[in-house]
This record gives sequence, structure tokens and C-alpha cells, in this order.
Amino acid sequence: MEAQKPQDKAARHSARPETRNAPFFIVGCVRSGTTMLRDVLRRHPRLAAPEETHLYRWTEPFGTDAYMRGVSSNPVLKRHRAMDGITEEEFAAMLGGSNSRADLYHRYMKLFIERRKPTATRWFDKTPQNVYGAAMIAASMPHSRFVHIVRDPVNVVASLRIGKVMKIERLTGAVNYWREAIDIMAMMRRATPRRVHELRYEDFMRDPESELRRLLEFLGEPYDAEWFKDFRFSESSHAESGVLKPEEVAQVERLTLVGRRRYGYAPPAPPSESEPEPEQGA
Repeated sequence: MEAQKPQDKAARHSARPETRNAPFFIVGCVRSGTTMLRDVLRRHPRLAAPEETHLYRWTEPFGTDAYMRGVSSNPVLKRHRAMDGITEEEFAAMLGGSNSRADLYHRYMKLFIERRKPTATRWFDKTPQNVYGAAMIAASMPHSRFVHIVRDPVNVVASLRIGKVMKIERLTGAVNYWREAIDIMAMMRRATPRRVHELRYEDFMRDPESELRRLLEFLGEPYDAEWFKDFRFSESSHAESGVLKPEEVAQVERLTLVGRRRYGYAPPAPPSESEPEPEQGA
């Protein structure tokens, strides 16, 4: 199987007029460069993004006690709303007056843009774990799009073990953050190929201008190097940090082989070898 160039399929479909102002979602596995990508795109004069929202992450139906309690009381989300300039009273009023996650998003982003970037004409969200609600996003926001950033799973698992932002000690959990995200987006890409753009973290850091041009073309947005000239790209690597034992690295590589081949992190399978099914457990 030839390694897939993430941007090849989706980037050639530039945004149609009806999608030009539609929201888009940066999703994927945590510790894969989603924050970096959000911070770059925030410099675009038309685009605005809040802190992570997690509004599509959890499976409880909107309006149930469990959902309302979860998004209202989570201390991280409270801190994010404060950073966005949204008070808890304002959020409670939005939540109570909304009839769906999409409705809540539009209310939240309208106020966020008024407060933080009134010149913006389009909003986007960067919550990696919203990948778990990707199908619901696609259904409830019919013109929305997805930007899926992928990173070498050994680096991702090492970063999760270090725990600078979030710590996942158990190898099974760290590996499946990566595997589940790419599996979900593989299905989304098959179902809605024109709505998904994929890129690799390593390619973006190697040639940010080319990758950013491709991404903005997919989104139907103009590119001007002046908007991004002061952004400092700094690639980080944890694969050689020693936080993973050699046998753990080998285990990560084995458990993520299908995905690593898909994104060019491992050589393609020989013609005589059928692609293995993902293994269970770690």
C-alpha cells in the first residue's frame, strides 16, 4: 500500500461559495500540533478561534442533565471561557436557551467574536477530542469542514508519557488516543472526502508556507505571507527523550503499524503481505 500524502485528496477541492464562511474544526490526536495550527490560523484576519470547548466530545445527548452538568462544571472549560471573555452567567444563559450543540456553538462564537475579534467573519474550533463527535458535527453543521493533523505516534505517546499538558502513563491509553483518532477520520474521509483536509505535523514544520497555502486553499481563504511572518515555528521531538523504553517503542510501532503505513511513518507493506488488522490490547 503506497503511503498516503494527507493533503492530496482533499486539498484540491477548494471551498465552494456556500462553505466559504462555514466553521471548520481542527481535530485529531492530542499532542499532534493542533494548538500550533490554531495559533497560526488565528493570525488570519478573517478567522477567529476560542480556547478548547469540548462541546462535541462527550456522548450524552444535548440537554440531558449529564451533558449540561459536564460542560457547565468542568474546571478546565470554566478557565477556557474566562480566557475567551465569556462569563459563567452568560454561558449558562446560552446553554439554557440552546436546543442543540450547534446552536450553542453559534451563540458562543457570536459573542466571542464580538468580544475578542470583531473584524473576523468566520470561526473555527480547535478541540482535538471533538474528533469523537465528528459525525455529529458533520450532520449538525452541514457545510462545516475538518482539518486533521497527524503526528508520528511514537512522538505522541512519548509526549503523553511526559505529561506536560496531559499525562497518560499507560501505554494502551496513549496508543489508542492516536489509533482511535485516525480511525474515526479515515471513516470521515471516506464518507465526506471534500470536507476533510489532512496534513502531517512533520511536513508542516518542514515547509510551513506550502502547507499553510494548501490548507487555506482548501478552506477557500486568501493567503498573505505578511499575516504569518512573525510566527515562530519550533518543532519539538520527544521520541529520543528516553521516557519510553526500547521495548515500549517497539510495542507502539507494532500497535500503530497500519496507521503508520497509511501516513508514511513506516514502509508500505510488501505486495504479498495483506495489511494486518489493528491488534487488540497493549
